[in-house]
Amino acid sequence: MGKFVMKDLEPPATGIRFTVGRDVRGRWIVNDLEGKVGGLFTDRASAVHFAMFESDHLPGAVWCLPDHVTLTLGEAFEPRRLHAGSSVARRA
Repeated sequence: MGKFVMKDLEPPATGIRFTVGRDVRGRWIVNDLEGKVGGLFTDRASAVHFAMFESDHLPGAVWCLPDHVTLTLGEAFEPRRLHAGSSVARRA
């Protein structure tokens, strides 16, 4: 499997299906936009791999949140929660 390249970008307006981030305990979380599909992972690579596989490797479908933003398993993340001037999220 190829190497994932991460770029600093603003979250795209459309196309995001999965959000990857950490919970308050530092575990890696994957959620879909509807909060119906996802999982809890021990490392970032596994979380991104799952999200990419589930989204059929569509470009822009996986959004990695900045470190200061936390997720809850099953929570649909709204990009509007990031305020102007905060760290920028990265897409997988």
